[in-house]
Amino acid sequence: MNIAKSERLFSDASGKSPLLRIGLLVLALSLGAAGFAWWKTEYAWRAGYGDGDLSVINNADPRALSGGDMTTFHSGYAPFEQPPENLPWQYQAMFEEGDGLFEMPFLPGDGNKASDLKIVPGEGMRRVGVGPLFNAESCEGCHFRDGRVETPYVTGQPMIGMFLRLSVPDGNGGWKDPDGYHGQLHDKAVGGAKPEGIGLIFWEEVPGAFPDGEAYSLRKPRFVIDQLAHGPLPADVVIEARSAPPVHGGGLLEAIAERDILALAEKQKNDADGVSGKPNWVTDPETGKRVLGRFSLKANEPSLRAQAAGAAFNDMGVTSPLHRVENCLPHQTDCSKAPHGGTPQEPEMSEQFLRSLTVYLQLLAVPARRDLDDPAVQRGELMFQKARCNACHVETLKTGDSHPIPRLRNQAIRPYSDLLLHDMGPGLSGRPDGEATHQEWRTPPLWGIGLTERSNRHTMFLHDQRARGFQEAILWHGGEAEPAKQRFMAMRQVERQALIRFLESL
Repeated sequence: MNIAKSERLFSDASGKSPLLRIGLLVLALSLGAAGFAWWKTEYAWRAGYGDGDLSVINNADPRALSGGDMTTFHSGYAPFEQPPENLPWQYQAMFEEGDGLFEMPFLPGDGNKASDLKIVPGEGMRRVGVGPLFNAESCEGCHFRDGRVETPYVTGQPMIGMFLRLSVPDGNGGWKDPDGYHGQLHDKAVGGAKPEGIGLIFWEEVPGAFPDGEAYSLRKPRFVIDQLAHGPLPADVVIEARSAPPVHGGGLLEAIAERDILALAEKQKNDADGVSGKPNWVTDPETGKRVLGRFSLKANEPSLRAQAAGAAFNDMGVTSPLHRVENCLPHQTDCSKAPHGGTPQEPEMSEQFLRSLTVYLQLLAVPARRDLDDPAVQRGELMFQKARCNACHVETLKTGDSHPIPRLRNQAIRPYSDLLLHDMGPGLSGRPDGEATHQEWRTPPLWGIGLTERSNRHTMFLHDQRARGFQEAILWHGGEAEPAKQRFMAMRQVERQALIRFLESL
């Protein structure tokens, strides 16, 4: 090769070889691609979107998107336990681990902790430590298919997915747990411990009729507790039953800005019907700060992490980083001596498992609305608004811009709730909880309620299963909801049926 030609091949006017330039370009592209892959693997997935698309969401009727792009169009028998479309694999892995924790039962304590058995975090799922006092062995045991209970209560049979709460006056104008008992009656025990008692519910039928003459009957509960382990309860004890609600859409509710919930309460102060929702301020179990409650039937839990840890502790007797000491009262020595599945330093539910369970609850999708163009559904929606059910069951809200999972931010959602406490009248009086009085309950979200029968094989509603369908649930409304109930009762039968048909479409 000619020397001059060779020099031209390996150098240019700048003195740099064209081959060197090409090599540097290829190196830069390779480093850029590697950097992008690293960024995508380490950071991009945290936004909550995978490599797929959202064509199912983008092509849907916007009215059907109850959870924004966190809506699921699942048509099977498990509509409440679905992940959203296009999750990245990292979140999918946490979702599946949390799902496993939610579904599988915990075993009784064996006197060991995970480190004793050389279980490495992330390489085994140790579910040991239920009890010694408890009501259920798993989350799924109460929230069947992530919805309501699987088997509604039958008088004389064990309570499944349901328990009794107890309160007595403290002598200072407040309330406390009864002496010798927890505020939640534990009807099951293991490891030689004794259940605190066995709750029973007896039903009294209360007949009534609409102004047009159509008859109905409501059933009113009467509570009895047998086999009390620690002496009789005082005569002034207040007993209330709690039945498990569905858990889908929790992350979106968690993402609603506090200021927006408080704004709803402020707006209701001048309501023509006397609707006047209020927040329930509670103590965060981790920080000790006074914060807004938004979960549980009386809005007494501030976050899904607190809700998950609290339910594991109170319902299942499983300790966690938020509740490290077994739930045994000082005189319950059989409870204290029973084998446990961990220690205060190494609780029965690890931080990793609590985090996965929390992420699972945060990412549960919301079922899409159905039958949008059905004339009866459309008429029922008008009746729902005419009765002013939406004064509390607020149709549309928008999530805030600060949730740790970016996908949950700025979503237009249709929960049919304001997450506020409302006085529901003496008919639904229970026990106080935090700043919630006997008669105050959080407005339950209605999204997905029309799929209850498909998922849970029944239509038992309200906090204690007293309502045997939508109509009975509406007729138990009182207090702030009394005017709305009266409007429902004054409707013609075909209009009442249309309103119920609308609820079935949610």
